[in-house]
Amino acid sequence: MSRREKEKIVQHRHCKVCGKAIPLDREFCSRQCEISYREWERRNRRLTTIMYLVLLIIFIVLMMFMAVGI
Repeated sequence: MSRREKEKIVQHRHCKVCGKAIPLDREFCSRQCEISYREWERRNRRLTTIMYLVLLIIFIVLMMFMAVGI
C-alpha cells in the first residue's frame, strides 16, 4: 500500500462483535452488537467463576483425602 493510499484511510476502529469500521468514539456499530457483547461478557464471567469454584472444590476434596491418608 502506497503512502497516498494510507493517507486516504480515515481514522477508525472496529466493532468488537462484527468487526465493521466505526468512528473512534464508539465501541459498537449498533445496539444489537452491544447487547450481544454484554451477554457474552456476562456468560464468560459466570463460566470463569464456576471454573474457579470447581477447582476449589477439587482442591478441598484432595486435601481431605490426604488428611485421611487414602
